[in-house]
Amino acid sequence: MMVLLLALGTSASSAPVKITNAEAKSSYSKEGVTYLPGSVHDRSTQPWFEGEPGSGVGSWVRVDLGSEHAVTEVRMMAGDWTSQTYWARANRPKTVELKFSDGSTELMELTDEWRVQSHKLAAPKSTSSIRFKINAVHSGTAFPDAAISEIQVFDDQPGKVVGVKSATASSEFPADHEGRYDPSQAVDGLKDTMWCEGDKESEGIGEWVEFELAETATISSMKVCPGMCASLSIHKTGNMPSRIALEFGDGATQTVDLKDLPLDQPVRFAAPHRTDKVKMKIEAVRKGTKYDDTCLSEISFVR
Repeated sequence: MMVLLLALGTSASSAPVKITNAEAKSSYSKEGVTYLPGSVHDRSTQPWFEGEPGSGVGSWVRVDLGSEHAVTEVRMMAGDWTSQTYWARANRPKTVELKFSDGSTELMELTDEWRVQSHKLAAPKSTSSIRFKINAVHSGTAFPDAAISEIQVFDDQPGKVVGVKSATASSEFPADHEGRYDPSQAVDGLKDTMWCEGDKESEGIGEWVEFELAETATISSMKVCPGMCASLSIHKTGNMPSRIALEFGDGATQTVDLKDLPLDQPVRFAAPHRTDKVKMKIEAVRKGTKYDDTCLSEISFVR
């Protein structure tokens, strides 16, 4: 059985910051559809497209953090992540200027890769907003406009959600034109990306994914969105884990039954666990109407 390891690089003390609003210099509109700036924090791969003439250089989107936060890291899904085909067609940011609420700036460089990219700030920055201005782009094959699908911001204060440093899986469905299915996508904060097992000999029973936490922490519960959670109609087409076995770093185990819903489901543990990892093994599945691989869209661990 193949074991796949994906490093996520979350620091032990970082915590996600809730983005309360987003505005942009411009937004692209066509045939009654506008690619609004709110798409950069909607927990989906739907993109914001700038609407300026040219390649997108000089365009910007600004996110509001609601209050001052000591920001340590930002992550970006650069380009149109609706599918790999669309990602290749549209312009992607290459160099982005981060401008903070005090007027100071810092540059973020992005490689031309279809993956979530992280920028660690030189030092924690107290700010209530961040403007992302596109200074250079990677050119797409078809569309002249630049896109950003998602932005995530982290500060240096530990929060209720414990970060995940890496994810290991027993198997992985191969990437295709629709997306990737590696285990890191179960902890990327997006409901329309997912880990899918790739064992052709089973429906997913016996497959597992293990999460190494960014710190040893006492966790009391988790939230999990089983299956393909992009929408109810998509959810029905694929296998979802209906019963899972959890194994914690302290040696404890717990079996959990999951509802057949594409929603974040809260799961309280029988007792809090002091642990540095959580392993989830699939014990039973609900069969999909179209696809035979079992998926997990999102999971998070709560203190």
